[in-house]
Amino acid sequence: MYYIAEVDKDKCAETNCHLCTTYCPEANCINYSEEDKSAYVSVDRCKSCEICVYICRDVAKHNAIQMKWIDNLEDRFVIKRVGVVQR
Repeated sequence: MYYIAEVDKDKCAETNCHLCTTYCPEANCINYSEEDKSAYVSVDRCKSCEICVYICRDVAKHNAIQMKWIDNLEDRFVIKRVGVVQR
């Protein structure tokens, strides 16, 4: 088990600051959704460094990102297998 950053979409959408996407050291890990007006974390890219938590909590003062066990994420993710037909 390991920790993954999780964005509270409601809190994030209220501020629209994008700081976490700017300061995350892992390319394409935290991105911004125009549809949701919120940042989101690519679970497979997150290295659990917690820089985004620090930036959001201590620099931006928004407190919209927390670290959670991967099994406890609010937005469940689905891994799709390409080329497999399920019957």
